[in-house]
Amino acid sequence: MPTEHNLYRLLDVAVTATPHEIRLAYELARRTYGGDSLATYSLFGAADRQAVMAQIDEAYRVLSDPERRRVYDATLTAGLSAPAVAATRADSVRPPPEPPPSPEAVVIPDVITGRDLKQWRESLRMSLQTIADLTRINIKYLQYLEEDRHAKLPHTVFIRGYLLQYAKALKLDADRVLNGYLKGMGSRADA
Repeated sequence: MPTEHNLYRLLDVAVTATPHEIRLAYELARRTYGGDSLATYSLFGAADRQAVMAQIDEAYRVLSDPERRRVYDATLTAGLSAPAVAATRADSVRPPPEPPPSPEAVVIPDVITGRDLKQWRESLRMSLQTIADLTRINIKYLQYLEEDRHAKLPHTVFIRGYLLQYAKALKLDADRVLNGYLKGMGSRADA
C-alpha cells in the first residue's frame, strides 16, 4: 500500500467538492471498505483493510476541516506529499470542525429575503448545487430566489413549489419559509 496518496482521489471527489459531498463520499468509502463489505472481502486481508480505513479516516479529517483542507491544498500545489501535511503543527493542534447548526436552531423571521435563504444554506455547509440535486430545481431559479430576482422567476405557483422544496432540503419549517418569502416578495406574491 503506498504511503503517499491524494486525499481527494482516496475519497473519489473533485478538488472543488463541497463539505456535504465529502461527507457523503466518506460514508460511501467506509461502507465499501468496512469489515461487513462483501464486495471487498476477498480483495483485502484484515491488515490491508485497516490500512485503507485509516487512510479514508485521515482523508475525511483533513478535507472536512476548512483550515486543514486549505493547508493540504497548498501542499498539493507546492508539490509536497500528503504525509508532510499531516506533520504540520497547525494541522495537528487544530480541533475538529464545528458541526453545522441544527435546522431546529434556525430562527425564521416573518419576512424572509433571498439573503436569509443563502445564509441558512451556507450555515448548513450546503452548496447551491447540492440543493439543486436534492430538489431537482434548475440552479438558475435557486440563484434567482437567493438573489431576490423576482422578475426572473416563473409564476408564483412554481415559486411556492421551489420554496417548499428548498426549505425541506434544509430541513426547515417549509410553511414558515414559504409564507415569509412570499411576504418579502410583496405584491408579486398576489399575482
